[in-house]
Amino acid sequence: MDDFTRLQARLLEKATNPAARPAIYVAIGDSVTQGCMEEGVVEHERVYHQLLRKRVANRYPISILNVINSGVSGDTAHRSRERWQHDVLIYKPDLVTICFGLNDAHGGDAGLDNYIGAIRDLIRQVKEQTEAEVLLFTPPMMMKHDNPRIADVHRHHVANFTRVYENGNLHRYVQALRAMAREEDVALLDIYAMWEEMEKQGIDIHEMLSNGINHPTADFHERMAEALEQKLFADAPVPAQS
Repeated sequence: MDDFTRLQARLLEKATNPAARPAIYVAIGDSVTQGCMEEGVVEHERVYHQLLRKRVANRYPISILNVINSGVSGDTAHRSRERWQHDVLIYKPDLVTICFGLNDAHGGDAGLDNYIGAIRDLIRQVKEQTEAEVLLFTPPMMMKHDNPRIADVHRHHVANFTRVYENGNLHRYVQALRAMAREEDVALLDIYAMWEEMEKQGIDIHEMLSNGINHPTADFHERMAEALEQKLFADAPVPAQS
């Protein structure tokens, strides 16, 4: 259900009453959410959730959206269970976005149930223990073949990632997540579809991978932030400017 009226109301509340609790957004996920780019670079500002914070500041210039980066490089949805309490639930957020799949897909068909089951459980716990609205992300694409962007230190991963692509693992995980979102009536931002559309336009998706493997470029994080803003505030009234 694409309804983020509570988040919008919380932002307006903070704008009206400076003493009110700030709106809180927790982004949980893997290295993409953490802000990992090319080898040795973690981007703290040009990552999608921080870019959204800036966009929200333009929409609500006298309100506050606090953003918690709960991305962990190399993590999977199932493995993240051990940190849900201290990385998500403890903050009593108003919005939670969930973005896993790039690492999970290496588990193949045998890992698909764990992937969907973990995300389903996380959604349930967020709904039971907080008042947050939840938005799922499909993962972005990963590499399909060797390319010049891959650092030498990562070249030993090429065969494994190529095999994951050739086996269609990531696409099956995306399809399963899309189906689960429909079943559970949970809002979904289809990041993977954005990459599919780029391919249709003749864009080499490897040019949008900062590490040539699975980390979107800062430019694509800008696109993610734009799509996220549209999803969250599509029907929101324009707040009065003071």
